[in-house]
Amino acid sequence: MRKIVAAAIVLLATNQTGMAETCEETFARLLVHGNGEGPVRIHIVQEVKGGQTSTNEFLMVNDGHWMTRMIDPASGWYLTYDNVMYQSQDEGKSWTKVRDVDSAGDKAASIRNLEENATTTANAVCGEEDLDGAMHDTVEADFDTLQAFKTHNHYKYWVDRQSGLIVKATYETRGEGFESFTTQTPVPAPDLTLPVPD
Repeated sequence: MRKIVAAAIVLLATNQTGMAETCEETFARLLVHGNGEGPVRIHIVQEVKGGQTSTNEFLMVNDGHWMTRMIDPASGWYLTYDNVMYQSQDEGKSWTKVRDVDSAGDKAASIRNLEENATTTANAVCGEEDLDGAMHDTVEADFDTLQAFKTHNHYKYWVDRQSGLIVKATYETRGEGFESFTTQTPVPAPDLTLPVPD
């Protein structure tokens, strides 16, 4: 389940480019490249069928420096910095090393997986919807996750017409014995700073 959330987080935290596209191409681009590499704050609510609903916040300065703050239910925070993952049980007052990581390698692998999954895109629909009093472009489609934990997914994005950024995304995911519905609301955070463990 953590891998599903992590993959969902990565698609909102990488570069976004493109010219004139079909609806399916637009969806594939958003799936793989998301919103850009700048600092971001993402509010995440995940509802697991037959399980609990969790709320957390993902904060990223760059690919190698990010933090997950568990809000409800309250739990440990996780921070990655300089290819080391840390955990805090006191809301960031102190940090304990969990393990070494390969931030660049993990990102590259995630992009490769998303590109592979994007080849299964089907039933793409583009439209427009009012969101918080403003019209936004919408892009949604089905696709399959082809890696170890195989799932069938329906993702939908709301894209701001002025900035071209995703401002809301929903993810319906179904796998063997697992179903979830996740809502993400990303906000650019150019002034974001995160802890730097000693």
